[in-house]
Amino acid sequence: MIHGNDHVLTCKAHSRGIHRRGRRHHHGTSARDETKKKTRTIIMFFDDIAKSLSELLNPVDVGTTTIDAAAKGAAPKLHVDVNTGASMIAIDASKTIEITDGVSIEACGTPAGDLSANVEANGLVSGFDLKLTGVTADASSASVGAKFSMDSLGVTADGALKAGSDVTATACYAVDDNLAVGASAVVSSASGGVSAWSIAAQRVDGPTTLSTSVTDGGNTLAVGVNSELDANTSAGLRATLNMGERNTLGFALAVSKKLSSGDVARVVYANSGDTDIAYNTTLCKGADVTACLRLTKNNSYKTGFQVSLNN
Repeated sequence: MIHGNDHVLTCKAHSRGIHRRGRRHHHGTSARDETKKKTRTIIMFFDDIAKSLSELLNPVDVGTTTIDAAAKGAAPKLHVDVNTGASMIAIDASKTIEITDGVSIEACGTPAGDLSANVEANGLVSGFDLKLTGVTADASSASVGAKFSMDSLGVTADGALKAGSDVTATACYAVDDNLAVGASAVVSSASGGVSAWSIAAQRVDGPTTLSTSVTDGGNTLAVGVNSELDANTSAGLRATLNMGERNTLGFALAVSKKLSSGDVARVVYANSGDTDIAYNTTLCKGADVTACLRLTKNNSYKTGFQVSLNN
């Protein structure tokens, strides 16, 4: 999905997709082309459109330090958030329990005694996944999300269990192995009408991906391109036109580079004048650190750190 805030990048981003066998076969293709066919990610859901470009341009986390720790066995996962702006430390613990094949419950808690649970049921019906998030003693505070995929079509629906909540519905259709189109709409349960909508499309041509979207009721148009320049380098550019009382054009470009040491550096520059830098390194087995820096046009800066411990 294409977003308008393109002046920053994410420190940690994980791509995901659904792999499937290509439907068309051509004679005379090279071994390299055959390898790409086998590993290509087919877009199946609306949020996957232009996802690789969005990951290059997502915001860095500055003004905070986070620590995530996960250990094998019965120990829970821990998340510690040190927010320097609010002068506070937030600690969350979670433990995932596999109930049966495809069904799991994640129990979450804080030192203050706040308890909640997330429930997932995946694949019980072919192509259908269901997730309940934030389940507490007050069930109305939870939200539910459903995904269904069949052949080249993927649809989703998300909303809160509370009566009168809006529902966000999306649909994505893979025209072929390289082209996907999709739409998203927020449906008001009160009026039954559509309060917001978006449409988007993506075209893959070898290592290059072209994407476009129309959002905000047709008032915002975005066009993007990202490409794998080589095995270790990716670059992307997005231009966004906001068509309101005054038309404004913005842009952002990003480069991500995996160094010979295995570290990953990422830089984003936007027409706003801000520059974001993220540097990820592995201190030792199971310990990763990402340092983030934001340089503003008025020569000020902010920093942030993320530590990930997996044993």
